[in-house]
Amino acid sequence: MKCLLVVALVLPSFCVIADERIILGSFERETAESEGAESNESTSRGFGARYYDFSDEGLYLGASFAILSEDSEECFQSRCYSSDTTVTMFSAELGRDIGSWTPFIGLNFVNAAIDGDIVSTSVGSWGVDVGSWVELDNFKLRGVINNIEDNVDRTVIGGILFQMNNNFVLGAEVGMLLGSEVDGSRFSLQFGMKF
Repeated sequence: MKCLLVVALVLPSFCVIADERIILGSFERETAESEGAESNESTSRGFGARYYDFSDEGLYLGASFAILSEDSEECFQSRCYSSDTTVTMFSAELGRDIGSWTPFIGLNFVNAAIDGDIVSTSVGSWGVDVGSWVELDNFKLRGVINNIEDNVDRTVIGGILFQMNNNFVLGAEVGMLLGSEVDGSRFSLQFGMKF
């Protein structure tokens, strides 16, 4: 009898907590192209994972991780050099629910390990993200300005999460680099569960 009482008390609290969590696997793709005296063209592809926690108390937590591989070619005057790059990305977000809006602020870290004809090195950088979720029935819309303090790598991102009739969730994001020197875009397709 005591076992049933414990289960009866624990199960509702577990359902309240678990009902707000979403975990997703993602396919990531990024492109960048610059022209001029030093032209550069690159395409990155990889996989990642995302976690979103929309709490009933109004607190929002988010985290993501991705690894992308990139083949790029840089040309100086008439000579071109190729390189292989592995990009690792982490991000964490914290926000507060105010009705159907959930504004948040986040930090991201990007590390690029470059192995090329000219140089082999590893470069890391931190950035600040600002954004918001908007909830509409089965949809959650997401808008983010990534690397808000960086004029070169600042990116605007729009995304959507759709919960199907069961607990499966589909998501997608599209981003565009705002820097004037480089044309870049980002795409992410996500699939996961709400539990």
